[in-house]
Amino acid sequence: MNNIALKISPEKTAVLTCQNVIRELIIRSDSYNISPARFNTLVKAYYTLESLPEKKISGYIDISANTHLMGGGLDYSSFTIGEDYFEIYTGFVKYDGGECDDSSWEKIYSSKDECHRKNLAKALECWAESFLLHLEENPARSLLIIDRSALEGDEAVLAEINPDPKTITPEYSYEPARAEYDEVPF
Repeated sequence: MNNIALKISPEKTAVLTCQNVIRELIIRSDSYNISPARFNTLVKAYYTLESLPEKKISGYIDISANTHLMGGGLDYSSFTIGEDYFEIYTGFVKYDGGECDDSSWEKIYSSKDECHRKNLAKALECWAESFLLHLEENPARSLLIIDRSALEGDEAVLAEINPDPKTITPEYSYEPARAEYDEVPF
């Protein structure tokens, strides 16, 4: 018998890694204090990754886990899903007196690049472990989810949730004015 290992493309390896992280966030959403809106963003991100390279969103979704360091620094692991790109990166920011004194980031994977790390699978494994370790320190404070995207079909879902939005005005807004003043009365 020949043991032939299936070679997975770099993009597929990166997508599967992020989907596993998202799956963990969804499963443990209570312990990570994930609101319903953020939960929906995670589902949208998972779905968008599943359909790559087909464009499903406009804008972007950024999901980061971070650890606040002594002295005001920040260590983070993050990934961004854009309408025409997908990137995974890690980095740190150091603050001195409230101003960014030093920062650095390292790209783990980018769909914009044709060449990738020699051992991408190992780098992604380390990145995913780092992402989840950031959350272990302070689960409720360490997760940042930014959703500046629109998913194809979002409008229909929104219309189903709130089919006929009504604007309600307070009753006192219908009362006639009590007095007419030529100038301010004080």
